[in-house]
Amino acid sequence: MENNSNMPPKPDNYLVWAILSTIFCCLPTGIASIIYASKVNEAYARGEYEEAQKAAKNAKMWALIGAASSIVIIIIYLAIFGFAFLGAMANGGDF
Repeated sequence: MENNSNMPPKPDNYLVWAILSTIFCCLPTGIASIIYASKVNEAYARGEYEEAQKAAKNAKMWALIGAASSIVIIIIYLAIFGFAFLGAMANGGDF
């Protein structure tokens, strides 16, 4: 068995963020984030610390992209229906 005492600490895999992004935000970017998050532990176990760091960075990036895109979509959705509601109110308020 190898002595990993000289290895730097394992980078965070952001798996929780990836799963939350998949469930609550955007499915495609969440899945990409989960895939990269799973690669962090594998690469670290093989002793490829730089590869583990790169996978962790990608997992975080895809989780954030998913969260940001869902926020943008919600803002657009609320704006469209907000303007429709205001337009209906201006035209007499009958729904």
